[in-house]
Amino acid sequence: MAQSDQTPEDKDRPALKRGKAGAVAAEEAQKKAAADTSAKAAGHAALAPANAAPTSTTQAGAQAPNQIQLIPAISDSDGPDPLPYTYSMKPEEEEKFRKKMLDIAADEIRARAAAIGASSATSPQPTRASPQHGKAPAKPVQPHFADVQLRVFDLADVNEPELVLMANARLPQSTRKNEGANSGPQELQYIITLVVREDVNGDLHKSLANVTDTQHLDVIPRLELIDAVDVDGDGRGELLFRQVSDAGSAFVIYRVIGDRLYPLFQGTPQ
Repeated sequence: MAQSDQTPEDKDRPALKRGKAGAVAAEEAQKKAAADTSAKAAGHAALAPANAAPTSTTQAGAQAPNQIQLIPAISDSDGPDPLPYTYSMKPEEEEKFRKKMLDIAADEIRARAAAIGASSATSPQPTRASPQHGKAPAKPVQPHFADVQLRVFDLADVNEPELVLMANARLPQSTRKNEGANSGPQELQYIITLVVREDVNGDLHKSLANVTDTQHLDVIPRLELIDAVDVDGDGRGELLFRQVSDAGSAFVIYRVIGDRLYPLFQGTPQ
């Protein structure tokens, strides 16, 4: 008996129609598919455990939806091989670096506050007790740091780390001098970017201290570290920053040589 060449009819097979009727049928099919997808998603949500980890972009380690992440790239087909400029260290070593960097940053914040007359507690303190009164030197006011970010690099691959700290800071309200009526109730917020190099003896050498505040960004722009990148292909990493001021933002590239930073590129704010 000859086998039939006709295949069984597929009930889900779309039917082609011409004219307005075909368009209406296609629209109804799309609505049906969307409804099926929503029903499946609701079923998966109902089966998920109550303590399941969130899958949104705001979870730990991810960028917030309204936060822009800048990633450097070199447009050279024959460019250098990518190198891991990150300095390898243990957690306790990182914590020690963090403490030392915050101590240096605190000194820079107090110096900035003294320069703009924002705090009476940042005036130079005596280095020893007064012979008349026998009182110990007053303890320097400690800034309150927030949004602290520490990056540690080995730009020249010589096991001498370069540390970059970025943070916001405020000085306690009680330490500030009486200001004019236009200063507002808010405390002045300082913004610091600090670059420090550690030598073979473990001593720290400051290469850059960029300290500004929210009221003087027109005079001193803030620096935001993007990453370390080899811009000239010599195998040595440079520091790429984004410079932000009231006039706009621009990119700047620094090379760390010894205890100094040398600008290799300075963009124009836009």
